[in-house]
Amino acid sequence: MSERAVRHALTLTSQFVAGPAFASHKALLTRTAVRRWVQAALLADAELTLRFVDADEGQTLNRGYRGKDYATNVLTFAYAQDESDPVTGDIVLCCPVVEREANEQGIALEAHYAHLIVHGVLHAQGYDHEEDDEAQEMEGLETEILAGLGYADPYASEKSPPAAAAAEPVKAPKSRQAKTSVESVASAKPAKTSKALASRRT
Repeated sequence: MSERAVRHALTLTSQFVAGPAFASHKALLTRTAVRRWVQAALLADAELTLRFVDADEGQTLNRGYRGKDYATNVLTFAYAQDESDPVTGDIVLCCPVVEREANEQGIALEAHYAHLIVHGVLHAQGYDHEEDDEAQEMEGLETEILAGLGYADPYASEKSPPAAAAAEPVKAPKSRQAKTSVESVASAKPAKTSKALASRRT
């Protein structure tokens, strides 16, 4: 049985602070939908906070933790100390950026949120895309998870015609990055020792 076939324990907190301009986003991001997307990407028990923010907070966090002075679509702060710990992290999604990207790509806002939440949850479990082989593994896993949720491949437009390949079982990354603090982004003060991870496109 694959690790994702097991239903892992999940403590999930959602915070929507993007403001009334994004009320339609809040209506779309129901507790049931968000939990379903997170659960689909879990390979271990997890304690996660998802925070939906405006452009100002998104830019502040991206500048403070990645040195990039603009709002990005998703940032993940992973805090697990080692592989035996539950997955612990904060995932910050910037509503105006997510909406703009969905419009530019001609995809449903719901589908883009599902993709970015799955992406953030994988980051919280140690997946990364700094190297091409890591990116290929992570994107393949995202595509598989999203297909299981009923969404199209978010990378389809970037791919050349697929080559036949044997399916491999889903596996956890070699190791989760060690973190030294569990201070929460929920307080808008992520631990300086955590590494902010963002999507490959930003």
